[in-house]
Amino acid sequence: MIRQTPSPAVVSRTLGRRGLGRFGRLAAAGLLPLRADEHGQCLVLFEGSSADDLDDILCPPAAWAIDLDSSSPDRGLDRLPARLLVRAATTTTVRHDVVSVVVAALRQRLPRAGMIEDDIRLTLQEAVSNAVMHGNLSLDGRLRGSREGLSKFTQTMQNRLADSRFGHRPVTIALDWNQTHLVIRVEDRGRGFQPPAISLPVEPKACSGRGIGQIRALCERVLFTDRGRRITMRFRLPAPQPTT
Repeated sequence: MIRQTPSPAVVSRTLGRRGLGRFGRLAAAGLLPLRADEHGQCLVLFEGSSADDLDDILCPPAAWAIDLDSSSPDRGLDRLPARLLVRAATTTTVRHDVVSVVVAALRQRLPRAGMIEDDIRLTLQEAVSNAVMHGNLSLDGRLRGSREGLSKFTQTMQNRLADSRFGHRPVTIALDWNQTHLVIRVEDRGRGFQPPAISLPVEPKACSGRGIGQIRALCERVLFTDRGRRITMRFRLPAPQPTT
């Protein structure tokens, strides 16, 4: 269990003091834009390859969790202000249900989000799946349209997960919110792509292309940046329930 610590703090789980120096200096210099709330702010470092589960990595006061199995785990964090953030290696994201960890942490801090939890979970699962499969692992979803293609897709996926050049690429999930809106950003380090300007109709049995359409249907606004490697999804939050 993560204990309450002064703000800001860097906590290491199951990895001795590895990485604490670099991240400690970044936190002390204010270069990690953690946003404090009533729970405080705390950065947790972990190793996804040795973690049995990740259920408690965002237990308060933890606000950010960084997987040191990720390649360049601190790169670009200074431009991602967020109340909640998880950066996990692709292998960690495949092995663990990172989406459920993030959604549970969000509900703990923003109970109103529970009213649109299904939409949040579905869009986040689609975005993270795309970041893993099509982004970091550079897999072609169209291969799944045939038995032979599916076999090749599966084998290529396993090979790339075992290759540190692909498997250690991070997926980053960053969440921020105010009184009216929730913004979720998902980033990968793949080669990028050109997203369609509009969501074209997709056959129900299509093996690829459905995810972006579903995301756009459920979000108030969707924006792709960094040559398609970052998706920003904005939701309108339900109004607070009146107190009696």
